[in-house]
Amino acid sequence: MTTPSLASRILRVVGIVALALAVSAVAVRAGFWQLGRHEARSAAITLYEANAATDPVPLAEAVPAGSAVGDAEWTRVTVDGEFEQGSTTLLRNRPVDRERTWHVLAWFDTDDGRSLLVDAGWVPIPDSGEPDGAVPNLPTGDVTLEVVLRAAEEDDGRRDDGATRITPAQMPAPDVEPIDGYGMVQQVCTASGCEDALGSQVPLPTLSLGPHLAYTWQWFAFAVIAPVAGVLLARREWQATSGDDAPAGAPREPREPRRRRRAEPTDEEIEDAL
Repeated sequence: MTTPSLASRILRVVGIVALALAVSAVAVRAGFWQLGRHEARSAAITLYEANAATDPVPLAEAVPAGSAVGDAEWTRVTVDGEFEQGSTTLLRNRPVDRERTWHVLAWFDTDDGRSLLVDAGWVPIPDSGEPDGAVPNLPTGDVTLEVVLRAAEEDDGRRDDGATRITPAQMPAPDVEPIDGYGMVQQVCTASGCEDALGSQVPLPTLSLGPHLAYTWQWFAFAVIAPVAGVLLARREWQATSGDDAPAGAPREPREPRRRRRAEPTDEEIEDAL
């Protein structure tokens, strides 16, 4: 069996170390990505706790004209205006407590000349699958809403029955300038009284930090382990391929036989010598 050349051995060892370093770099990148997600979740929870603890304020105070919801997310606000009749849109793919539901989305034209997209409530999907008689009509005339503001959801491109996001892109165009964000209705007040929502009130989501911080430490630990494992594998590879660097096929010099160790003289041999 021939021994690999020195250049070949060096190339294989360098390749092992380079691969280990590449794996370590990927692990570091993944760790920072998970850390970013953890920090985003933490900031969202801090914002939720700060804004949800306040009493309702007028919409114009929380989100001035020309502004997006932004840092006002989770703020409870009151807003006066009218529902845009004919703007009802059903969000069909967002269950509540594992129940198949329709969320009733609509435009609400505010008294300050803007339009707010609202999730006005949910209704169970009937066996017939038809909205007639199952979806409440939008109240007419002057209405006062109490809503929890939410930042606009990213559009995933799905429309109609396949829609999954609350986004203006799947709604008919409002009559006036839309607000960048939407509201989750907590109360609807008309001249005849107040109710929690149109249908049932959509529950606020439960926010948690999730496992992202644990994943962060796992990736960083892997980033440390990978180079160490690479060095150990490279060392083992070097030792496994070690041998004479003589050209292939060259005869090896015979090793000098080990000399037998001379045995110590016995007592009889010592007496005969005397």
